[in-house]
Amino acid sequence: MDRRSRRHRRPAAAGRPSRRTLRDRLALAGITLATLLVGATPAVAQSISDGVPVEVTGPVATVLSADTHGQGRVVEVFGDVRRARHIAVIVPGVGWTGPLLRDERGAGRRHPAVQARSLLAEMERSDPGTPAAVVVWLDYDPPAGLDADAARSDRAVEGAPRLVTFVDHLSHSATVSVVCHSYGSVVCGHAAPHLHVSALVVVGSPGMDVWTRAGLHTSATVWAGIAPDDPIGVVPHTRVDGFGHAADPTAPAFGARSLPVGDAHGHNGYLVPGTASLHAIAQIATGESTTLPSAAG
Repeated sequence: MDRRSRRHRRPAAAGRPSRRTLRDRLALAGITLATLLVGATPAVAQSISDGVPVEVTGPVATVLSADTHGQGRVVEVFGDVRRARHIAVIVPGVGWTGPLLRDERGAGRRHPAVQARSLLAEMERSDPGTPAAVVVWLDYDPPAGLDADAARSDRAVEGAPRLVTFVDHLSHSATVSVVCHSYGSVVCGHAAPHLHVSALVVVGSPGMDVWTRAGLHTSATVWAGIAPDDPIGVVPHTRVDGFGHAADPTAPAFGARSLPVGDAHGHNGYLVPGTASLHAIAQIATGESTTLPSAAG
């Protein structure tokens, strides 16, 4: 299958809405935005403030690309991505910029570099002797925090083609998985139809802008999980005039496979050493997921 990126197309408008219909839709969109932002408050606050310093041993980051577009973008890899037979790509969510990502002073468990090293170590334990690498892909501009950008998808739509292009240039002989955290899952949702990867892993997601797994139009296995105390779980799953991110990917009706996350804590606990979620994600990334619970999708 051709792995080249294709331009996203939006359906043409059906026609000009009446003044009353437009007014009603705008009012509903305003209510939806307010509900989303109020519901997202604890999740975003925790995501930004959860920075208790931790130490995770592992390789130093190798910068694959960096530029000053937008808020500053950077793509880093941990491990030798050219030799790797298993590659996991982490797509971070709200609050990250290139300069923040490259600054590891006092890094806590929410720092993508800490998460990448934890995942790499677990992948190497899952499949010893097989070269592995973990990429932190931040070649887009996540919402800065609790604002309308977090409730909309513009940032994700704009960044999705670059994620597709990046994955296309990885080794075609490697097993590639994409781990989508929080708003990063919205990016993955828009990239999914053009991402030729073995698995999409979605954690702490506000939604992927589709109502079912079938709406992603992907042949990848889709896994989804949310920690019992992840406050993003209070975010309403809706979509009105561009606000909201549609269905909960962990809902049975969505059709994704259930990721074991019972011992993960908070919005940033999915890639913490010793958790079942980290172990499961590593197994998925190394093609060893046959022992994980089976579900639809």
